Amino acid sequence: MDSQMAPTQRRNGDRPLQEILDAAEAAIEAERPLAKAQAPAGAGGVENLIAQRQNTHGEFGDNARVSQAIKRIMRAEPGWEVLTDTERESMDMIALKFSRILSGKSLERQHWEDVTGYAKLAERLCK
Repeated sequence: MDSQMAPTQRRNGDRPLQEILDAAEAAIEAERPLAKAQAPAGAGGVENLIAQRQNTHGEFGDNARVSQAIKRIMRAEPGWEVLTDTERESMDMIALKFSRILSGKSLERQHWEDVTGYAKLAERLCK
């Protein structure tokens, strides 16, 4: 890969990365439900937890689509195959946190702390 290329100009096979990102974004929008389900008012236990998380993390379906799109892009790269399980899991968890940032409250401190934490776990492998 040419290190002089901007990140969005890097190639994935014959496709520029920006084209892949645009396609992933289009797929996310195409799958987004028109009507979003709401937790029932006054629900307790698990329903309250879901409602709380929806407030900070956004809709679970949106999170799933964004997270899976990011993960598909990562797994399509040749470098994915040479990563350790720790590196892969760190990247998967960071993808999840990015999906929450994009789908929920972007300035929720815990999202960003979690990104830093998962990156730190992978960084420990560096020599």
